[in-house]
Amino acid sequence: MPENIKNISNSDTDRPIGVFDSGIGGLTVLKALQHHFPHESFIYIGDTARLPYGTKSPATVARYAESLTTEILRHEVKAVVVACNTASTHGLHAVKNLASPLPVIGMIDPAAKAAIAASRSKHIGVMATSGTIKSNAYQTALLQHNQNCKLSSVACQILVALAEEGWADDDIARATLHKYLDPIFHQADAPDTLILGCTHFPVFIPLIQEMLGHSVTLINSGEAASHDLLDVLETNTKSTQGKTAFFVTDDPHRFADNAAKFYDDRISADDVTLIDIR
Repeated sequence: MPENIKNISNSDTDRPIGVFDSGIGGLTVLKALQHHFPHESFIYIGDTARLPYGTKSPATVARYAESLTTEILRHEVKAVVVACNTASTHGLHAVKNLASPLPVIGMIDPAAKAAIAASRSKHIGVMATSGTIKSNAYQTALLQHNQNCKLSSVACQILVALAEEGWADDDIARATLHKYLDPIFHQADAPDTLILGCTHFPVFIPLIQEMLGHSVTLINSGEAASHDLLDVLETNTKSTQGKTAFFVTDDPHRFADNAAKFYDDRISADDVTLIDIR
């Protein structure tokens, strides 16, 4: 069970699960959560007015995470998922303080645990935004779980823009991925596991797997976080399908138009509510 998280029972409440992100990339986390919790309802908030978080200072990111947590708690959620690696890096402690005693799941520790479990050589690669890489959050988390692991990391900020443009499987994406990943994987002692340390990056999984081969295990931080949430929420036995409400801090139409790049279900702008978070 994740550290400092209290186990709660779905039989006690039909409240939704709250998910927030810096913008749209967190939809890959929401997709993973809905796969594991098909009967649960969700509240998703994308902070589209203040993205990207990856280039912001730690203090600013923590402040943004606090404001999103305050907003999401208004919806009487039963758990909070911080679906952003940068916010998990700099704001998770603040979120836990605000949301206590509710379970709070971030992206860093679940992905680190999953990588340690998957790696045979304990040499693990991490690709993330510059803010996450500079924080050394993954190095700290990995060493907490295995002091003998080795980390090779790279900041891949440009991939965020490519993902949002929908350029996830073309020659531009391929060349960019080679530029970032070749120095890590073209060495004798290359990692056998790679953490996708940004929620935008799962859209590149087919291309990354094609480049690296299936001998390298890819760790989707949203998928790993879903497994941690499974440890603290009992499986819902309702037969009805859960519902999801979407909120953004800017431009619902752009959010809805871009959602298809990260999320399987079609979202209409009419399904997205604009909110003001101060």
